Amino acid sequence: MLASKDNILPIFFGWFALKSSTESAFAKAIATKLTELQPPPSSKPRSSVPTLNPQGYPTEAAAITELELFDCPQDLNYRLPYLTTFPNSPLLDGFFFVESNPMALVGLRMTAVGGHHTTASTVRQFTERLAAYFNGWEGLSRDMSWEITYVQHADE
Repeated sequence: MLASKDNILPIFFGWFALKSSTESAFAKAIATKLTELQPPPSSKPRSSVPTLNPQGYPTEAAAITELELFDCPQDLNYRLPYLTTFPNSPLLDGFFFVESNPMALVGLRMTAVGGHHTTASTVRQFTERLAAYFNGWEGLSRDMSWEITYVQHADE
């Protein structure tokens, strides 16, 4: 026998659950009986996280412009959104730094579907720009973690 008697019942119920959930009539019958769960009457509405901790969220942003327009290297600020304002920005449209161990750069890139082509030369060009913008970039970036989110527009 392939299964012991202790395993037959769970195997049968698993098979039955799979078969019944893939049957459209069964799924429709269950769907008509579903109701939304309401919170208990004793629970109170809660404020959003930005309302509870406004000092934890940025209230301003910094623009990263062409190097020719830049006076001198700046100190890096954590949780401050940096937005690239020059055309054809390499790699990212905006980013911010998270003070963690290791420090993290969180980046955002808007692109067309299938349009993100990250290459070693693009990353190198971007890090060269950051080295020109921020004081002590070489030391800061040594063990830095990079998290990049690509936002893609759907084809119309």
